[in-house]
Amino acid sequence: MKIAVVAKTRLPITEPFRGGLEAFTHALCTAYIRLGHQITLYAHADSDPALNVKGFYGDTYRENKLFELYETDEYLSILADIEQNDFDVVHNNSTHELPILWGTKALMPVVTTIHTPPTSKLKAAITICSGSENLHFALPSTSLEATWQPYLTNDSIIIPNGVDPDTWPLVRKSRDYLFWFGRIVHAKGLDIVLDAAHELSMPLRFAGPLDDKTYFDEQIRPRMTETDTYLGHLNQAELRLHLSDAAAMVNAVRWEEPFGLTTLEAMSSGVPVAGFDRGAFRELVDAESGVVAEQKNVKSLAKAIAAAIPLGSDNVRRHAEKFSLTTMAERYITYFEKVL
Repeated sequence: MKIAVVAKTRLPITEPFRGGLEAFTHALCTAYIRLGHQITLYAHADSDPALNVKGFYGDTYRENKLFELYETDEYLSILADIEQNDFDVVHNNSTHELPILWGTKALMPVVTTIHTPPTSKLKAAITICSGSENLHFALPSTSLEATWQPYLTNDSIIIPNGVDPDTWPLVRKSRDYLFWFGRIVHAKGLDIVLDAAHELSMPLRFAGPLDDKTYFDEQIRPRMTETDTYLGHLNQAELRLHLSDAAAMVNAVRWEEPFGLTTLEAMSSGVPVAGFDRGAFRELVDAESGVVAEQKNVKSLAKAIAAAIPLGSDNVRRHAEKFSLTTMAERYITYFEKVL
């Protein structure tokens, strides 16, 4: 099958990944290629060339105050190029409204995976266009589907995200510290994770891009003790190294997270997880792989962490294998065949 994969173009699809959407897109394209399909990834020009990338902008204009105008031009260029090639299907993973609007009159089916809660422009585009027979929608979790259902005229399908068990092997061998990784922003709740670690008198190691320096300087740095370590923005090999001695991975998001790829990556590594009952978290864990905090507060999270630490790595890994990258990609291919 010949697939045009449209990415969110603001950030490169390459390591170290800035966030879950970039990691997801990279893994998805890798899986399509392994399954024998031909892809073109429309993405930031500095993305991994192994994914047959076609990029129109790199970092040019990204800091311009009129960036939204340049971004619109970028997506127009992408869609014009797709029209000049004989693709079987378009798999849209951007969060931009243009591929939706364009897709109503495209010459091939357009399948959009919705990765975010309803936002103004994307919500408006889907509300206006989702009745088109040429548009199809996938979502990674039932919790996200529920938030989008009022705006989707067409039927949608749930295809959970997946991780590659070879990329994330079972590595946990000891329980020396708590671990957290993700984008360092207020919504991800790293400050709550630090408070919970201190409640248990356990050291915390954390990693991720410093996307909100003010939040880090005002909420994170003052909380850190001599037992807490910021590791910087790490690639996947470096993350695996630190997961090997992690007692548990902690999730304390302040928003309804649509999925939570880091939860799967930790569990695939054999590291149990503890977190708040927000977004898709409850859908990703079972009694042998993680613990859901009863309340959305520090003491409840600390209690959940303490209950998660004794969970056996083999059982944690076994549960994570239910979210296989290959299974995810195969489900998308089956869906593409259906809409074709």
